[in-house]
Amino acid sequence: MRATAKPLLPVLLGLSVLALVAFCPDAATRNVFEGFSKAPTFTPPAGCMPREQTYGVLSKCETDIAPGRGFVAVIDTAVGWFVGEKVFVTDHVAEIKAYWAHEYPPDKLTFSSKASDMVPGNAPPGATLCIQYSMTGKTETVLHIEGLTCAWRVENPAAGQQNVELFWLEAYDEYTPSKGQQPMPSFDLIVRDLFASARL
Repeated sequence: MRATAKPLLPVLLGLSVLALVAFCPDAATRNVFEGFSKAPTFTPPAGCMPREQTYGVLSKCETDIAPGRGFVAVIDTAVGWFVGEKVFVTDHVAEIKAYWAHEYPPDKLTFSSKASDMVPGNAPPGATLCIQYSMTGKTETVLHIEGLTCAWRVENPAAGQQNVELFWLEAYDEYTPSKGQQPMPSFDLIVRDLFASARL
């Protein structure tokens, strides 16, 4: 994922969706569900080198900003049972927030989220709901994450199979002010274009 960032441990989504999600983007722990009906991917920002594929499409890219400091964009997936796309997405964001609240003291963490009008290209017919979220954790280093997560109903799911799918696309900027490092230039613009490039 990143040279110094803490890996995210597996956590459970809300009981209402009954889905197991692994937040760590490392290849060995990525969520890969056989038969995932749509293959979420994105267009890597300029200079961001492809590093992983999931479902046969790009799921992670990385680039060096400076020695020991890199930019990462990564997409991951989850499945669940339909109780409403909004519930699935909002529960997912709540779990992300809860994880980071466990990792950082309240005065060192900023987290926000909002409904997004960005819908991934080639989304299935009907409602595909998305939420954008932002997290900044401050210790000796500053970790800033921008994320987009979207959920949709599976068309004609097999009997007994989960019928809601979800992806979350995240971009990471981590820097150490005591080393003279500053936030990544144009990070917000890069993230906006990254999210707009998401497609199924």
